[in-house]
Amino acid sequence: MSAESGKEVRLSVPADAEHLDTIRLSLYGVAVRMGYSYESIEDLKVAVTEACNHALLQLENEAQARLCIVYAMNDEGLRVRIGAEQGVLKFGRAMEAAAPMESSKLGDTDASQLGLFLMQALVDEVLVASAEDGAEEIVLIKYRETQPG
Repeated sequence: MSAESGKEVRLSVPADAEHLDTIRLSLYGVAVRMGYSYESIEDLKVAVTEACNHALLQLENEAQARLCIVYAMNDEGLRVRIGAEQGVLKFGRAMEAAAPMESSKLGDTDASQLGLFLMQALVDEVLVASAEDGAEEIVLIKYRETQPG
């Protein structure tokens, strides 16, 4: 096991778009420490921002809502969980609607789904995790890059 195995960084911010820069900067720090390339870090930042935007749209009427971001680092890569400390997020139905489609149908796509397509294109895995209270978290996974050798 490497020194990175099983480490987590947790971040809790008010559910407000003003705090997206804080989320992106913390992600940058974690990803640099793990040795991701500039391109991969930019992909991660865009995917995490899209996931947060999707969450913020659901929480916009909840004054005390907070986003909870967990960066889990291990030998395989980085796992980013986006959920809410207060308020209930639902990602599952949106992810089902964002199933792969033909490019000819892209014009018929709801604008909110485009961010989900973008997440799927920029990270290795996009999952939805359910909690006991019925809330959901979105999980973005980016595997470690192999070094040419």
